[in-house]
Amino acid sequence: MQSTARVTEDKIQDDARNVADDFDALRADVSRLAENVRKLAANELGTSVEDLQAKAGEQITAAERAIRRNPTQAALLAAGIGFLAGLVIIR
Repeated sequence: MQSTARVTEDKIQDDARNVADDFDALRADVSRLAENVRKLAANELGTSVEDLQAKAGEQITAAERAIRRNPTQAALLAAGIGFLAGLVIIR
């Protein structure tokens, strides 16, 4: 009886090690897949994520400058957009 329990315990430990090994291999595969997808996306877009972030930052800076030059116009524009968004949400 004790021998059967020991064999069962050994099998459970072996299975647990196999699952852990499989999980590590899966994690490595997913990591490689994510890296390949990132590279493919960068190639397809022609730019990297960092370049896109830099461009977005430049656009935000330009928008901030335009708001500082014309604060009244920017406030009226924002109010108009808010009003239209409110109409869309109500319906």
